[in-house]
Amino acid sequence: MAAHATAPSSTPSATAEPRSCACASVGGAGTPPEAGPLDLVALGSTCVDQIFTLDDIMRLELTDRSGTSKKYLAIEVSTKLNVRNVAFYPGGSAANIAVDLSFIGLKTAFFGGIGRDPPGQSCKGDFTKNNVNIECLAEFSTATGLSVILITPWGRDRSIMAFKGSSDLYSKDFVKPEVLLRAKCFVWTSLTSDSGIGAIEYCLDLCRANNIMCCGAPSISIIQRRKAEAIKLLQKSKITSLNEEELEALTGQTDIRVGIDILLGWGLTVVQITMGKLGAYLAHCASNKLVRTKPPPVTVTDTTGAGDASMAGLIYGLLNNKEPHICAQYAAAMSAMEIETVGCRKGLPNSLAELEAFIASRPIVQEITPLNP
Repeated sequence: MAAHATAPSSTPSATAEPRSCACASVGGAGTPPEAGPLDLVALGSTCVDQIFTLDDIMRLELTDRSGTSKKYLAIEVSTKLNVRNVAFYPGGSAANIAVDLSFIGLKTAFFGGIGRDPPGQSCKGDFTKNNVNIECLAEFSTATGLSVILITPWGRDRSIMAFKGSSDLYSKDFVKPEVLLRAKCFVWTSLTSDSGIGAIEYCLDLCRANNIMCCGAPSISIIQRRKAEAIKLLQKSKITSLNEEELEALTGQTDIRVGIDILLGWGLTVVQITMGKLGAYLAHCASNKLVRTKPPPVTVTDTTGAGDASMAGLIYGLLNNKEPHICAQYAAAMSAMEIETVGCRKGLPNSLAELEAFIASRPIVQEITPLNP
């Protein structure tokens, strides 16, 4: 649980002058502080997701001599593709986790950067609407992050072109320790700049010193671009949730059980590995349990934000001291509800009662075995 200690005297002021003049304002100007306890602080990116659904795009599949196949979307040069639908939603992994958990009753805060532009103000308004604390939100003259997401007819295929924008300008200068230390749990997601990684490490060090639960949800972007730093940050965390691709990129292992063991060897105590329609594994050291969960049957519409929703469900269960299989049910249900509707957060429950009703109405098959027989 969080110990609301005073930060060391060497801590930089959260209102310190940033290293460049790009920042125009800090911390949700005009929003009154919310001085009560927090369940969760999420540090990472926020952006606007631009979702394009299109049918007439080609897919190529290439196989090399080793038998490894990769799939590619292809657009013929100098051609026009017809887009069937366009939608715009606030997104970003850390933002999604903070909002997802606010939906089901937790008090959450978001730490990150937005631009002083219409997309940034849209993201800021969404936080306010969903009761997410933004005392440590920083606003910059650089544009807000954007993700262009292509939804194609090819099953699970979902390709993303991401612009980090103002998210990469966030630094520890904008972190207010007195806000962070009100939390029970801290979760970080992928910031890939030096200043962003520094902010994550600064928060992890404060949280570890004050017995605050530390969770990491690194995406493929930080793993590919800053692998050594991603590993270091995970080694300072206790809980993580990754998909198969992220696990392989981090550990070099395609065998999920071996990959889990590597992560546990780094000091993590709860590891979730998601596998899409095949479900997920949850390794829980304290109970010595390995939970295999198969997802409930749903109609897959858009998988954007599914991993964030799964992490949110896992964190909810852990914060409420639920048994590992119940934590895994929350994670599976949140993810399943997310993917039935286009856009992050759109299909998620508006209350814990709604989440539990979904779990009660859909079969979630689980197998529990010893983690270390």
